[in-house]
Amino acid sequence: MQNTNSFVKLLINMKNFLSFTCLLSCCLLVAGALVSCDSPYEQKEAKFSKAMDLNADRYLLGLPHGAKAMHVGEKVFTQARHSYYANNHAAYRALLQGEIDGYLYDSHAVDYLAAGSPDLAVLPDPVGKVDIAIGIAPKNADLLPAINAFIDQYKKDGTYEAMYERWVSHPEARSVLGYEKLEVPQMPHIATPEEPTRTLVVGTSREVEPMCFASTGSATTDELTGFDMELLRRLALHLNAKVEIREMNYVAMIDQLSADKIDIVIAGLNRTEEREKRNIIFSKNYINSNIVMLVRSDQVAEESK
Repeated sequence: MQNTNSFVKLLINMKNFLSFTCLLSCCLLVAGALVSCDSPYEQKEAKFSKAMDLNADRYLLGLPHGAKAMHVGEKVFTQARHSYYANNHAAYRALLQGEIDGYLYDSHAVDYLAAGSPDLAVLPDPVGKVDIAIGIAPKNADLLPAINAFIDQYKKDGTYEAMYERWVSHPEARSVLGYEKLEVPQMPHIATPEEPTRTLVVGTSREVEPMCFASTGSATTDELTGFDMELLRRLALHLNAKVEIREMNYVAMIDQLSADKIDIVIAGLNRTEEREKRNIIFSKNYINSNIVMLVRSDQVAEESK
């Protein structure tokens, strides 16, 4: 009898074990099926050859809040999911950490970044154009002809090409995201007006390399450098103006510019219809740029490298 009971218990235990094994196998099969479907949370191994490859609901696309690239991204990448960034550095880090799959932004800025950041790359096809302009407060509409004349002249006499080479194309000038910075370009000597006839309060941001950044990492505005800072010095001389710089984020810049609390903005500012509706006056385009897709280097298709 004792042997019979032991045998029965053994059968029950074997049955329970087999049931558990079967259940475990089913769970693993279901999990595998979920991972293999187009879930937005899957580990993606996709390779991109063009920007439009990211136009799918399994991809999360970073867009710069309020910029022209945001509006283009919303209209063109209708299938992708969108995440918005007020700070480029935050977007770059999110891309590196795999939190987003691509970041749509201005070519002059991301070309500069990718050239010194081996983990990031720019896909070759632009998806739109962008005007980078000087923003002018409504009260200073009289400045527009003089500012446009300055832009025409600096493009005509070769100054623009020299500045682009110095700040954007300069191969050793990389200061973004902690990558090794070998050299900061030397700001050329530009005279300061001795007897200025007006003062310009200028809004800018140090987080838009290579347009404006701190050469030493200091928090003081005295150490700001970059393409826009050289442009500002040249413009101040052209307008015979003294300059007061105020650093702020883009939301504050637009608010204060449209409310006549600052005079101009020089900060790689995108001209958009939404900003023009706020009575902001825009100069001519002062740097050539397109809207392009920044991705991680390991996700670029071999034929696009």
